[in-house]
Amino acid sequence: MKENSKKEIYAALEIGDRFVRLIVGEYFNTRFNIIRTENKEVEVLDDFNVVDEDALVSAIKEMVASCDEKIGAKLQKVLLLIPSVSFKRYPLKVSVHTQDGQVRKSDIDRSLQSALHTQVDHNLLIINAVCIKYTCNGISYRRLPENERADHLVVDIDLLCADKNLAYEYVSIVEKSGVAVMDIMLDMYAICKEAALFEQTVNQNIVLLKIDYQTTSLALVSKGKLLTCDILYEGLNSIIKVVEDKYHLPFNVNDRLIKYNTNFSQNDNSHSAIFAWRTPSGESKYITQADLSLLVKEPIEELSSKINEACEEIFKSGQTDLVITGEGAKVESLVKMIKDVTKVETKTYFPETIGVRNSSYTALLGAIYGYRDLLKIKGDYDSSVNLLELSQIVELKTHDSEGETLTTRIRNLFDPKKGGIKHE
Repeated sequence: MKENSKKEIYAALEIGDRFVRLIVGEYFNTRFNIIRTENKEVEVLDDFNVVDEDALVSAIKEMVASCDEKIGAKLQKVLLLIPSVSFKRYPLKVSVHTQDGQVRKSDIDRSLQSALHTQVDHNLLIINAVCIKYTCNGISYRRLPENERADHLVVDIDLLCADKNLAYEYVSIVEKSGVAVMDIMLDMYAICKEAALFEQTVNQNIVLLKIDYQTTSLALVSKGKLLTCDILYEGLNSIIKVVEDKYHLPFNVNDRLIKYNTNFSQNDNSHSAIFAWRTPSGESKYITQADLSLLVKEPIEELSSKINEACEEIFKSGQTDLVITGEGAKVESLVKMIKDVTKVETKTYFPETIGVRNSSYTALLGAIYGYRDLLKIKGDYDSSVNLLELSQIVELKTHDSEGETLTTRIRNLFDPKKGGIKHE
């Protein structure tokens, strides 16, 4: 177990309004590698409220079972993302006396534990407690001044809260699926962690947009803090619906068409067929890029205008950039329209981690990073799988493959039929 003592394996789960997503990653010698992803389409939410609990529990069970089989050890615990519904921030200043005249991580942990006893609105639950700034000897620090000599430390802490009933419901459903929830993480805060948005807001504001199918989540990030979050109850479904109503194609086809085949800058190729099919009566049909783009232009303009209206006052207040992630970041025509309507610098964010270079996984990655930062303060480490069980499986597989060549071992590592790793 000497080697495995350095390993940390974390799983993060997100219940989306069209897809349930799960990633499993491993920290080993400071490197983070994705070892498994699961992404299952299941319509179980209506504006974040669960409308089909049985289907959701079944979907999570299937995903976890698939991970168990491929990893070779049981997935016992997950990090769970909580949507930023009814978001409220409670800024605090917590004073602590250092125990031995030097600032230690244990002092920060005590300040966090003290902050968690703060009374919040009855309908809210503290999702994350975030250390914003540290002050000792009259000097402020953004990073923990560990080992700094001081008798007294003041920690600026933001309590990030969201809808209590919704959080309890999500946790209960995951536990009914047979896995424990090791911690919860606010989705917009997790995205800020993964995309390093806090570090970019010293001299400007950033409005973060997470565009999903039913909803668009908005967050204002300023001076290294997540200040506000809001929900716009409209998303990609309003665009997909006009395509579905006209062509009566399956959701997955309509989804791909609007993401990868809409372009308002017409050219000679715009009138070539981009998708063709045959109706049940035998009639042949096709769609051109020009036809599709004309069809979706109005709902894209409407969604962009609603986003601009929601952010208009923020844009007037000073230098502000837009960052778009989630499913909507894949719709290039929507991103361009939002930029044209808002008239602010607009960027999309896609993770760069191998195995999850997909904007829909942004919050999942950020949840793992945020949780690991918290464990560093506590001076403790955790894992989503039983490392002893995993070690035994690895040793068994190593023993069974002693006669194999190196080439065969590498081939089997990436062959799902041989128990290899699945990436998306």
